[in-house]
Amino acid sequence: MKHSALSAALTIDRIEYLVDDADYPDSQAAIEDSWRVALLAVSRRAAREHDLLRQAVFRASAQHPTGATTGWHRGTFIAALVLGMVAVALVTVSPRTGGAALSLQSGMLPAGLLAACSVGVLAWLEPRRASGALWGSHAPARIHPVLAGVWLLFCTGAIMFRWDETDRHQPLPVIAGFVLFVMSSAAALVLWYRGRVTARSGQPLRANSTESADVGGQDPVFTELDQWWAKAGPEYFENDHEKVISARRSVLAYLHKTLLITERDRRRALRESTPPPWRERRR
Repeated sequence: MKHSALSAALTIDRIEYLVDDADYPDSQAAIEDSWRVALLAVSRRAAREHDLLRQAVFRASAQHPTGATTGWHRGTFIAALVLGMVAVALVTVSPRTGGAALSLQSGMLPAGLLAACSVGVLAWLEPRRASGALWGSHAPARIHPVLAGVWLLFCTGAIMFRWDETDRHQPLPVIAGFVLFVMSSAAALVLWYRGRVTARSGQPLRANSTESADVGGQDPVFTELDQWWAKAGPEYFENDHEKVISARRSVLAYLHKTLLITERDRRRALRESTPPPWRERRR
């Protein structure tokens, strides 16, 4: 009994992880992917094979004229995100000390430059992120609007509550800093939009190109993964038929809980007894 309860808990944890890790463009995509999530949550062997293949395929696709995507690129990606946070922290009032590292007058321009550097590095690494070469789906496009939201929220608060720190005779550095933050936020939103369009098309940007791959209308990365699913999906589904169907109920319940689908969508999906053609999730 304890083993059964532990297994069920692990399955639920796996379902929540896979759903949270996804970036579904709409409810229909989430429902279609519910079968895949259920199978990967139930079959550890399928999940292991899939992860190994996905890593190998993306690693092979990540070749760049100057070399493959390496830990240096991943470290730079993390550094860019940290830089974006440091830009805000530099002039944010600390609740612990009641003051900021720098005042708006002296710190706004350097902070804006840090934000611009952050989004510039993210833009440089975007083809690698979109192609999955950095961390696959672990670096989703929604990273960009989160960063933009932090910057815009900071700017709004600073203008509303701290504008009196500005020297009325020399406001240009502060204004320039705000402009840099706003422009960086706009650039981050453009990166997000571009990433969403790329993810929906199923043709991720290549690391050595600013254009999406177009090989017969289908990216070879997903072609290989789709081929694996076409063979392995039916086999694993047949082996764990009842478990997968049971797990899918939990997937749909979690999709409804997280507001990705409506109750009507969930009930309609529950009436489906056979999965659609198996294929890799695009994002």
